[in-house]
Amino acid sequence: MATSILPPAAPTRSDLILLFVGVSLLTGGLVGALSAVPLAVAGGAGSLAASVALFDALVRNPPSDGREPDRDD
Repeated sequence: MATSILPPAAPTRSDLILLFVGVSLLTGGLVGALSAVPLAVAGGAGSLAASVALFDALVRNPPSDGREPDRDD
């Protein structure tokens, strides 16, 4: 039987967000280094994309433990 190096479960939302942050920062840096676009502009664009992903992950849809939040009605 062949063994897989991949984990048995699919990546979680948090894993995908962290992947997106890294890829967007790396892409911004590479575009700035390898093209005529200034590094500050390309890096800023990559940082902005990463910031949007983190804002969504931490503020709009924060992590939860699956319980309903306490409400003071």
